Amino acid sequence: MRADRSGGDWEIDTVQPVLAASVADLATYYPDSATTHPIAAMGGPMLALYDRDPDRAFAMFDRYSRSEDPWVQAAAPLLRGTFGSILGRMEWAESDCQAALAAFRALGEAWGTAAVLMTLAEFAKLRGDFAAAVAALEEAAALGHELGAWGDLSHIAGKLAAIRLREGDLASARADLERAERDQAERGSGPSDAKAWLSLVRAELLCREGDLGAAGWLCAQQLAWLDGKQSAWWYGTRAVVLVRLAMIALADGDRDRSRALLADALSTATDWVELPAIADVVDAIAVYSAESATLAAALLGAAHSIRGCFDEGSLDAPRGPGFPARAARPRRIRGRLRARPRAGPR
Repeated sequence: MRADRSGGDWEIDTVQPVLAASVADLATYYPDSATTHPIAAMGGPMLALYDRDPDRAFAMFDRYSRSEDPWVQAAAPLLRGTFGSILGRMEWAESDCQAALAAFRALGEAWGTAAVLMTLAEFAKLRGDFAAAVAALEEAAALGHELGAWGDLSHIAGKLAAIRLREGDLASARADLERAERDQAERGSGPSDAKAWLSLVRAELLCREGDLGAAGWLCAQQLAWLDGKQSAWWYGTRAVVLVRLAMIALADGDRDRSRALLADALSTATDWVELPAIADVVDAIAVYSAESATLAAALLGAAHSIRGCFDEGSLDAPRGPGFPARAARPRRIRGRLRARPRAGPR
């Protein structure tokens, strides 16, 4: 198969030509089918995201919803909701995922149910409903144990750690994170996207514990690894790492370095299509600007507009009576972001 010809390198920039050819082959051989395999259903949307054409992906999800395969029918609203959450279309993203959860439960399909629960936990975290987020992840973990889905289990443990540290339960966060890190270490010693994400959670935990030096060192290591990727696919992750470094510099009193890191983060995030990363940067700029409550409030409103909701679970966004403005002109702001010209790799 064409999809096996990537030489072992699964970076999107490497596999994109092969993936595009495979998707074209599928359309040629099965022109009347929405999709012929659940995994094949992801090829076209991933290419659409790579091409910065999210409307094409949403059109595919509409076709998938008419598939004769009940699994694909159930997955269609999950995919639509997941893509909606990263593209600022929050007005229906969570309800789509709730529909997917009901469909997978009706099928008795454990993996799909767990996948939706992990996504729903993210929506709960955005609302600051940490108890609901933990409950969703714990149910997903129970299903994962039944399936032996070890990769998913380490990811779930990392998500639990990220939520618990936002709750202030640092001991439980550390325990969950150490479990996730052990699981990852047992499956391989080299760098990976999963280990990079867990390192970011580790840095967040270190910041909450007051060890800014260790957190900064860890972020610098991950930034060096990400810079070696030279791919826009990683810009959102790179921007979030830069934000953490900027917040560390700000806490250390180095406003000039913090400002430079935030500028780099904003430039990086806006060169890609994932709006939550841009909103996270703007939240952090609000922290940097907190001496002016009016400016910080306006920035929080901009972040709300970009993300499609306010992030009540943010580690960084300032709160309180001095920061009331959370939403303003969402369509205009998001329209400007979508109109940005495509930028090449850094």
